Amino acid sequence: MKQKAGSIRDIARDTGRSVATVSRALNGSQSVTKETRVAIMEAVERLNYIPNPAARALTTKRSRTIAAVVPTLEHSIFARFLSSVERTVTRLGYSLVIAVNNSNLDEELAATHKLLGMGAEGFIFSGAQHHDELYTLLERRAAPYVFTSCWDPQANAPTIGYDNHALAHDAVDYLYGLGHRDIGILHGPVAINDRARARLDGARSFSADDIRLAVCETDLSVTGGLKSVTELLAGKTNVTALLCFSDVIALGARFALEHAGWKVPQDMSLMGFDNLEWSENANPPLTTFELPSRAMGQKASEVLIEKLEGGREIEPFELHGRLIVGGSTARISNG
Repeated sequence: MKQKAGSIRDIARDTGRSVATVSRALNGSQSVTKETRVAIMEAVERLNYIPNPAARALTTKRSRTIAAVVPTLEHSIFARFLSSVERTVTRLGYSLVIAVNNSNLDEELAATHKLLGMGAEGFIFSGAQHHDELYTLLERRAAPYVFTSCWDPQANAPTIGYDNHALAHDAVDYLYGLGHRDIGILHGPVAINDRARARLDGARSFSADDIRLAVCETDLSVTGGLKSVTELLAGKTNVTALLCFSDVIALGARFALEHAGWKVPQDMSLMGFDNLEWSENANPPLTTFELPSRAMGQKASEVLIEKLEGGREIEPFELHGRLIVGGSTARISNG
């Protein structure tokens, strides 16, 4: 028969300590002696005590919950990021709740209202472009928040991430250094995505008299990349390299090239962004930028909890991407 879960009062009776002492020990208070803590934790195991978050929240007026609001769960880069967030908040004694906004600012605002109602104390958002009412709502509730996947010291809130503008500039510079002068740029929708806009602006900021960029906005999906490159190859094109601002788009581009009988990199160089799991196992491996999603998740979680625990102000923090050179790009001659 399954053992009935014990209560704090059961632990107090079992160990001969007060309910207040048991509560302090379970909450990690340093005022509890080592001997007492060991006795209480042994009783926790013996009596099958399971903490009640709702009861704890009523007592402490805190939920110890962090909320992460992301555009989607369909792309593995967000799974990688959220996995890091979850590990970090758990290590620091907090819980994580996740919401998806489907790249819609109204949905994001509605989700934030709901999460605040559930007791979320701090928030992690993707990007720096959000509904004006979001800032008012969070400030009114005194809920600290950070923006991730970007780094902009001038943003309305602390940003923890990487410089999308600089990374895209460096990507074009890399392809230019291989001799490519006609480069196709494939990017996701920019209307409400500041990260996509920053990458596009970064690519366009590369200065050279003989470079020509063919820019194409597409869905941030494999299908989007496949459709866009299929249309590109159907017309007359001088493009010798494709720079995709997501490995997801790059995968679709790769399928389109294969369907058309084009070889990578002999007929077309291909470059992505994100360094997703499949990238290094492709044949040939994809040249891409590795984005520090795990380090970003850890840092964002830590600074939020430091703010909640001790009031420490959150400062912008820049992380750096890393160029991963695979076999999908090659040098060409312009002679």
